[in-house]
Amino acid sequence: MRHTIPFDTYAYVKQLTAAGVPESQAEVHARALAALVDEELATKRDIEELRIATKRDIDELRIASQRDLTETELRLKAHLEGELRKQMLWFFAVQTGLLAAAVAVIVAIVKLV
Repeated sequence: MRHTIPFDTYAYVKQLTAAGVPESQAEVHARALAALVDEELATKRDIEELRIATKRDIDELRIASQRDLTETELRLKAHLEGELRKQMLWFFAVQTGLLAAAVAVIVAIVKLV
C-alpha cells in the first residue's frame, strides 16, 4: 500500500519565486517535484510494511526449509535402513553358506576317518 509524503507545493512555489524564478516556472517545478515525491519516495510506513512482509517471507522460507530437511532426513534414514537390511541378509546368507560348507567338510573328514 502506497502512502503519500506531504509536500507543500504552495510553500515551494513561494520559495522559488522569492529566489527570482518566474511563478509559472515555479509552479511547473512544484508539480514535477510533487509527482516525484509521491511516486518515488518511500515513507517510514512503507519501509515498515516492507520490513514486516520481508520478515514474514523469511519465516515462511525457514519453516519450508525445515520441513524439506526433515522430509529428506526421513527418506535418507529409510533408504539407509533398507540398505542395512540388504547387507545384513547378504552377510547372514554368506555366513550360512560358509557354515554349511564347514559342516560338509567336517562330515566328509569324519567319514574318511
